[in-house]
Amino acid sequence: MTMRVLIVDDRPTNLRIYAQFVTIMGEKYSSVTFADPVEALAWLRQNKAELLVVDYRMPQMNGAEFIKKVRAMSNCSDVPAIVITAHQDRECRLAALDAGATDFLQSPVSHVEFCKRAMSLLTKNEKSVNLRKRASEIERKHAALAETVDQDVPASKSMLEQIIDTIPIMINATDRAGQCLFTNAYQSALFDKTPDQMVGENFSELLGPELAANSERRNNIVLKSEQPIPHYEEKFTSDGVELIFHCNKSPLLNHKGETIGVLTTAVDITARKFAEEHRTHLALHDMLTGLPNRALLAEKVRKAIDNCKKTGQEAALLLLDLDRFKVINDTRGHHSGDTLLREVADRLIEIIGPDDFAARIGGDEFAIILGKVDGADSINSRCTKILKAINQPYSISGVEQVIGASIGVSLIPTDGSEYEELLRLADLAMYDAKANGRNCHRFFSEGMNQIAQADAALEIELRDAINQNQFVLEYQPIVNAKTLNYVGLEALIRWEHPTRGRLLPIQFIRVAEDSGIMDGLGKWVIAEVCRQIRQFADEGVDLPRVAINVSPRQFQNQNVCEEILKNIDKNNIDPSKIVVEITEELLLDNNDHVRQTLNRLRKTGVGISIDDFGTGYSSLQYLRDLPANCLKIDRTFISRIEHSAADRAIIGTISHLAHALDMRVIAEGVENDAQLELLQVSGVDEIQGFKIARPQRVEDLPKLFLAHKRQSSCAAEG
Repeated sequence: MTMRVLIVDDRPTNLRIYAQFVTIMGEKYSSVTFADPVEALAWLRQNKAELLVVDYRMPQMNGAEFIKKVRAMSNCSDVPAIVITAHQDRECRLAALDAGATDFLQSPVSHVEFCKRAMSLLTKNEKSVNLRKRASEIERKHAALAETVDQDVPASKSMLEQIIDTIPIMINATDRAGQCLFTNAYQSALFDKTPDQMVGENFSELLGPELAANSERRNNIVLKSEQPIPHYEEKFTSDGVELIFHCNKSPLLNHKGETIGVLTTAVDITARKFAEEHRTHLALHDMLTGLPNRALLAEKVRKAIDNCKKTGQEAALLLLDLDRFKVINDTRGHHSGDTLLREVADRLIEIIGPDDFAARIGGDEFAIILGKVDGADSINSRCTKILKAINQPYSISGVEQVIGASIGVSLIPTDGSEYEELLRLADLAMYDAKANGRNCHRFFSEGMNQIAQADAALEIELRDAINQNQFVLEYQPIVNAKTLNYVGLEALIRWEHPTRGRLLPIQFIRVAEDSGIMDGLGKWVIAEVCRQIRQFADEGVDLPRVAINVSPRQFQNQNVCEEILKNIDKNNIDPSKIVVEITEELLLDNNDHVRQTLNRLRKTGVGISIDDFGTGYSSLQYLRDLPANCLKIDRTFISRIEHSAADRAIIGTISHLAHALDMRVIAEGVENDAQLELLQVSGVDEIQGFKIARPQRVEDLPKLFLAHKRQSSCAAEG
């Protein structure tokens, strides 16, 4: 008999593909396709299908609505239904389950997965249908036999017995020795016998060894206690197909109320159980990768803690965060990012051991439980293997992509005996790995915990500092490399701490960035620089251009362009007085967005400077494409210029390149005469560093510029 698969999808291409998948399944299977779910429903009212394959998102009605209408039809109430959804459609799947869906496939659908799921459901459903048909046949034969007996003999079967034989529930009664006293047609059909043939048979000989042992054990409990055993599940395998039944056992009583045996009933719940398991899977697994989610991770960590306490063994919780994943999402699109995450998940599954556990807990963050470890060396080795696997190139849409990861490790139960604490400590260790160069692993240490506590206290103080106006600006002068005349300033934020004095950014900026406080500080710096330029101009002091450092976070969370232009306009200052300093990391992480913002700023006259050039990825492409008009060579090159011919060559090359692109070159971190002299002949345009001047307080700027103006005048007169 041919099994028909009804396929409903509003996209003709999908209909052709799924129909081809059905053809691949074999000659036993055929397909009927509809682009319109309304037409499909009309067809179902007159015809029968053994399987439904339905797309969730259709214009006339969604997949859940379609399944609900199908289930209302008397001839389709038990037809298995596969719903096709996108990767992250959790709510859609729940709605489809509520409507009566049996299984799901994720789009795009592979032919292997389609055929596997479809044939599994068809086989299970065929077995259940055949059982019901066999039971009906047995009942009809039994009824026909009863009509041939002597009319003077009472009817062989009462109406109640006939009803019991026709309902799709397995019913049997056994005596105290396990011999069959009675079965209905549905029960006997499972063993391909008639009810009469079953009488006198020993059920232990008909069931498999495991089922027989379970049944005998439960029968003994009922016989001994004379109490029922309700609500347990049992798996039966018939012709290689596994069916799940909801069972009950009760005492079988004679007319005196004595227990003479056991009455067993079993309802086929295979389809319902499948749906329940899928619902549970949805609640405990990540939709994109199929890995367990944070909820299941918490359960597994708690079990690992209990096991370690009982056995005295040690386990480890690894928190893994992909390095520079945001670059891929922003430059290649979310589809490529999703593909990469699934491949990372596949590699983790391949490399972890049978006692380990992997989960995706959000974004590009994964967690791994190493179930059995033997000291730090064992964990080091495992982490190295994991990083090596992740570091292998990925082919995303035909383009090779390489990515790294940072791993933080907390030990179970050495570092903690609570899930939340172990996760927090692994998180601290992971951030330590990122701070130490990325693509490595770090163990949690007590020192990290102390740092974290200090950071939390500092965050509170920072928030108070903003409200109490404790921040001030200092300005470091920038001079022309040849004339040493002042040509610019760099604005530097300082914190006037009430007890610790004036603090440098290195003492608080990391916490400000991590906590989000930097968003407010960045706005304040922009507004304060513009205000002070205006104030000095009103007092007769014409400040040169002022460079403002703009962090990657500001570009991500704020409209930096609007903020700068708003303050320029508010204070009525020349846009050329402002220079925006950005880092190479920002250029890579937000390429399109950054280019648009910087182009707009540059068109108004605002300067653009690339800070710390040479320490990051130094892409010639972004130098060519972006409207930057200044490169600032990082101080690490300057510090080695006296003793390193290579560094002198690098500085000369950068200067030549920048000039070819019509950019100025600033050397920062100049501290002595030798460095100054070498830089003056290397082609740099401007100099910044302690050799020239230390950062100046705001109140000292008028004196500095007036004194310099007098010196310049005297030099001109002489």
